[in-house]
Amino acid sequence: MEKEAIFKQLQSWTNNIPLIILGSGASVPFKLPSMWVLGDYIKNSISFTDTKDQNQFTEFITEFDKTGDLETTLTKLQLRENVLSEIVNKTWELVNKADLEAYEYFINNSNDFPLSKLLEHFLDTAGKKVSIITTNYDRLAEYASSLAKAVICTGYSQNPIGHFSNSIQSNNLASLKGYKGQVNIWKVHGSLDWFKSIEDENIQLPNRQNIPQNYRPLIVTPGISKFYETSFEPYRTIFARSDNEIDSANGYLCIGYGFNDEHVQPKLITQIKNNKPIIVITKELTPKTKQSIIDNNCKNYMLIEEANSKDTKIYSSKFGEVIIEDTSYWELGEYLKLIIT
Repeated sequence: MEKEAIFKQLQSWTNNIPLIILGSGASVPFKLPSMWVLGDYIKNSISFTDTKDQNQFTEFITEFDKTGDLETTLTKLQLRENVLSEIVNKTWELVNKADLEAYEYFINNSNDFPLSKLLEHFLDTAGKKVSIITTNYDRLAEYASSLAKAVICTGYSQNPIGHFSNSIQSNNLASLKGYKGQVNIWKVHGSLDWFKSIEDENIQLPNRQNIPQNYRPLIVTPGISKFYETSFEPYRTIFARSDNEIDSANGYLCIGYGFNDEHVQPKLITQIKNNKPIIVITKELTPKTKQSIIDNNCKNYMLIEEANSKDTKIYSSKFGEVIIEDTSYWELGEYLKLIIT
């Protein structure tokens, strides 16, 4: 009976159409690089002729070898402009390669994309509008929205050369003929498609194979510099839209999100402290997730992770800690079997 009650609560909270929050764990199943893989690639693919740049990059390598964590390494170092620019470019290069391979796969295997099924389910029941906040650079949210036959709003026009506008409306696109509805995607750390021109204009250039000449990628790497970068457009507007979505949401469905981002979690924690329900599904809950939700005395939560390599563990504000044997509900595809009947 307890298991049935847990499933019923998950179904109720999910079918109330929560705000979707995607973290890096949502991308790993599609072979997008982890922070360790990304750090190792950066470490082995960059060199400098300038002695000061090379000395600082050697410091980066030493710190990364010590911690094994790219985010921790970048947070500890105040990087020179040339070093940071090369790290951003190599980050874009590796993530973009994996992203385009995933895109190619989805073209011929659309049924293997659980996020698109979730969005399609939501669009059928949510008044034709769903919102996603993501800290990821990749375009998995855009691919899933496309497969779900949704029109997409990111703040940029959807032209082959798209321009950013802080006045693009995110509420009046869902009725366009031929679409099931609208998905707003707020990418708080930037996107593989976003670039800054030499004239300092924000441009969207979709699905590039490489970084165009005289442009730089608009992606924000972890570390000290991200607080400076995100004080400018398009991030200022994206943050405002993201904050508004968090404030107005009925609840939250976090997929692979580890509560390690200063831009999203303060608002999110405030709302779940006010009793809005939250579901987290991920392979392994981070200590920060448990600290932010369980230790913070939140009242309405269901946290789902893998246990014993073959079971599902659920932390529930109502039911306590529960093991459901021989299941993998921490995977979105399996989780949807509980929701879409």
